[in-house]
Amino acid sequence: MRKSKWQGWNGWTIPAFALTVVISLIPWLIMIYNSFFDKSYTQGRAGKFIWLENYRQAASDSNFLASLWNTIKIMLVALPVEFLLGLGIALLVWKHLKMRRFVVPILTIPMIISPSVVGLIWNLNLNPVFGPVGILLRNMGIATDGLLSNVSTALWTITAIDIWQWTPFMFLLFLAGLVGVPKEPLEAAAVNNANAWQTFWHIILPSLRPIMVVGFLLRFTDLYKIFDTIWITTGGGPGISTESVSLYGYRVNFSYWHIGYGSAVVFVIFLISYIACLIFSHTVVPPEKKLK
Repeated sequence: MRKSKWQGWNGWTIPAFALTVVISLIPWLIMIYNSFFDKSYTQGRAGKFIWLENYRQAASDSNFLASLWNTIKIMLVALPVEFLLGLGIALLVWKHLKMRRFVVPILTIPMIISPSVVGLIWNLNLNPVFGPVGILLRNMGIATDGLLSNVSTALWTITAIDIWQWTPFMFLLFLAGLVGVPKEPLEAAAVNNANAWQTFWHIILPSLRPIMVVGFLLRFTDLYKIFDTIWITTGGGPGISTESVSLYGYRVNFSYWHIGYGSAVVFVIFLISYIACLIFSHTVVPPEKKLK
């Protein structure tokens, strides 16, 4: 008997699909539509069709390119540091499993705090006037004006804050993967006198590969859209030295109300992220074997 293509749909999936279309697909299509018009609420431009002019402007906009470069710099530092620190701590705790009941609750505290609250915590702590860390650094002659107020240190301070908050996430992922590593290969490696590096490279690392891929993609997408921490700590300043692409897109759309150009900027941001994830998934994730 031939199965209908609608057989899998039921009373639960149809409302979920309709809700997804309403809150995700329709606004996304409206955004693409607006990107082809010269529409601005603050400058009184009603919406003249200009085809790809907004995209050409985005490609030559120095502020947009600077915000994109700021985002890339954060990702280039935070991703590998969080990855390696999380893996290292997970290996240490895995070797001493009795530590888990004490270490895991403590390490996960930064992760469960909202990014906006994390930004507020560090903004207060790093203040050179009344913040304990800021006062200590000022007395040591380091960052007398505050780490977040200096053009040369503000972006890297935000990067360090992100590493502090999200390394525990990578740690939990890797620890879960390590706990699930089969014991038989490890016992066989011990019988064959394999050293720690050989065991890690040939047994543990291949077992963690799916976890690594998932962790990388999750942190990549999260870092690419970083907003809360920057908004609370520096607001994109000093100047635009810490402005991310998400913050720039927000300013164009909801501070300047340039809806046409802002829609083009947001679509370009989406397109860059999509292409990067597509390349990563095709180069790192092994293709599924076809069923014979």
